[in-house]
Amino acid sequence: MKSRTGMRRRGRRFINRSCGGCKPLVLWILAALAVSLLLLRFHHKHEKDQKGSACGVSCPAGQKSFYIKTGTDKTVGPTICYDGEIYMSDEKQNIGRGLNVLFIDGDSHKVIDQKVFDTYAEDQTFLQFVQLKIKDGTVVILASFDEITYSMKDDAKKWLKLMGASKIEKVKFRESYLLIGQRGLKQGHAIEFFNPKTENEQYGAALEKKGCFHIPLGPMEDITKLLAELTIIKPGSNLENCGLKSKCEGTPIQVFTGDMDSSMPHICVAGKMIMEKEVNNAGRGINIVVLHKDTREPKLVARFDTYESSRDSTSLEAFMKQLSDGDIVIGVISDDASRKLEQGAVQELNALGSSAIQNLRFRDVWYFVGQKGIQGFTELEELSFATYDGDWPTPIKKSICLPNNFSGVKVAPVISTNRNIERREFCKKYDGYSEFCDAQRVDEQLKTVPLQDKTKEKDEIYRTPILIIPGLDHNALARTLETTHSLPGVRPELVTVVVDEQTLDHGELAALFKFQNFSLGTVPRYEDKMNSAIEKEFQQTQSKYLIVIEEEIVLTADFMDFMSQCLPALESDDSLYGISAFNYNGFETTSGDRSQVNRVEDFPGLAFLLKRSVYESQMKNAMDKCCNKRSWDSWTLKSPGEMLVPDVSRVFRLPYQSSNDANNYLENLFYKPRLTITEENVQLKNLDSLKSTLYEEEMKEKIKSSKPFPHEELKKCGSKVDTLDLPSKGGSFVIYFADKDSKRAIFHKLCKCFGLYSAPDKPLKGLHKDSLRFFYKESTIFLVGSGSPYFEIKPDDVKVYE
Repeated sequence: MKSRTGMRRRGRRFINRSCGGCKPLVLWILAALAVSLLLLRFHHKHEKDQKGSACGVSCPAGQKSFYIKTGTDKTVGPTICYDGEIYMSDEKQNIGRGLNVLFIDGDSHKVIDQKVFDTYAEDQTFLQFVQLKIKDGTVVILASFDEITYSMKDDAKKWLKLMGASKIEKVKFRESYLLIGQRGLKQGHAIEFFNPKTENEQYGAALEKKGCFHIPLGPMEDITKLLAELTIIKPGSNLENCGLKSKCEGTPIQVFTGDMDSSMPHICVAGKMIMEKEVNNAGRGINIVVLHKDTREPKLVARFDTYESSRDSTSLEAFMKQLSDGDIVIGVISDDASRKLEQGAVQELNALGSSAIQNLRFRDVWYFVGQKGIQGFTELEELSFATYDGDWPTPIKKSICLPNNFSGVKVAPVISTNRNIERREFCKKYDGYSEFCDAQRVDEQLKTVPLQDKTKEKDEIYRTPILIIPGLDHNALARTLETTHSLPGVRPELVTVVVDEQTLDHGELAALFKFQNFSLGTVPRYEDKMNSAIEKEFQQTQSKYLIVIEEEIVLTADFMDFMSQCLPALESDDSLYGISAFNYNGFETTSGDRSQVNRVEDFPGLAFLLKRSVYESQMKNAMDKCCNKRSWDSWTLKSPGEMLVPDVSRVFRLPYQSSNDANNYLENLFYKPRLTITEENVQLKNLDSLKSTLYEEEMKEKIKSSKPFPHEELKKCGSKVDTLDLPSKGGSFVIYFADKDSKRAIFHKLCKCFGLYSAPDKPLKGLHKDSLRFFYKESTIFLVGSGSPYFEIKPDDVKVYE
């Protein structure tokens, strides 16, 4: 305690001796603080004077100083000073030919970037930066050096106007220019100067300016509104209601993509052509008209030649970014727009509602109507593909009533946007497939058709291999493969196409359908090719059955279901060898009972299902003996058997053409109009009676109950005018006739009389025990020869036709 008291006393004695007491000490401290404050204020003022001196001017609070000197000819570079600091100059070695630009954040007032844009060489870099890299309100300080206008196009000048410039249009080659502007500043409010060249000068004199400015520099506006103010839209010709035939409760529009490169595109709005030839720069690339969301008045018009330049793709991207919410965008592509169209522009178009633009390729044409801020996808869009060899697409011309409550859909609408690349490559490589490679079809996707009735998926028929044996007609093969591929329930991995060394393209075509193929080497005759293919397929598979499709066959959608319904009868009856889908007598006038199936003794071929057991017992290792002819000349098997044949064919055989007189009968067979079923899932009516014994009972009963056909009508045979008439329709009639001579002259005469198949020196077709059953004028007709067991049914009072 005594120690502390002593210390205080010694302290007071020191202060009294040194300072004269406590009061003088306080005064000394206060004086020192005052001097410090004065020194601090002086330092700040000195610092501010130094800062202002760098730009050569001192500015009031809230303003920013600047000093700008443009380049002198091409020897002395420009200088840009902002807020007391030099940012660009020769000394800093950061200047260059063109536009030297300082970018300042409009909110923080801090420098954010500095760039040199050589607009003597190109203006794309400048456009891309000011459109996409800086935000609204950004301040720009710009000084020219050497030359800025040579490659500065209208779009670049427009963006300087969007920063408040009003004199840029006056600047010519090698004239000096400086600007302090701001993105979104109304035109004419920028600080802007330019020096033109005098008569004898190569360069404009250098500009040198300094002063102060506020941020913002003046009245600011939305970029889209400023763009609209800078866009002069002069409509072209009139088109009443834009081509709509009826009154439109919304806004009538017509779009046309142009035809090739000779016919200009157009966009019509409310009866006026807003873009067309020589109106608002319509032409190659992407033509755009923007409508006000409320008034539907055109507010912006632009064309972006994205075939020629990626600069236009950048401009398109920026153009769409600046649109106001609700703006309606009408786009039309003419000639080509894909070559330099970049991903950024594609994404912006997607954001406006397009679901197809990403699929655009060379020379494709497209139109769409979208909206800024749309939710989902537009339904007003279409894409027309160029051909696989680069030829012109089908032009698009549409008149549309744009509804007042235009909106998007959540799920992208079905638009033909997916080109079939593999099919296009095939068509480029091979000739002769004009139908399959038609420009309107080449992008069709090759899709299988599922069974509607899922319970049938395990049916034997859908596990049975299908063998296709092509001929020389490429288009015919393509039709066969297409119709096979589209059969409900077909499994592509079970379909095999036969190829030889001269038709390797057939294997590639099969692969497009995901079918299998195998090669037989070089086989000169079609008959040998068919026989070898059947043998090889049975060797490669263990299936109980094989479906064989010959050349130039078109299958109907009911083909597999028909086979499936007949299969139980085939499986349970050894006297049945197979099922044919083709009726040789199935002409338009001699068939028509869609649910009827008959048993016939000949082997119709063309499109048929064959039992493995029949192949192994009667054909294996003997194909050159039993089956060395075309199927229509009838194969001769070791033991007699029958085939199931529909009254109405389930396939169509293309007309046969031959210059060989010996084959004229085939032209007669295949040229006459035939009836082919078009419906699917036709229920067959006599399935239970197709077994041998039951079928015989049915035939006897049907013939017995049939009315005699009036012989008087047969006198019309050979007439080119009269046809045979029936006493009534809907029943059945029978003709008993003498059939005693080996040439079966009367049988042939009756067949010709009714329009059935008959050819000189050729066997009749479709017979069953010397009788022939067919459908004529909505009635069933039986021709029963005297050698038929059914001839015994004839009543005694019924005459025999002789």
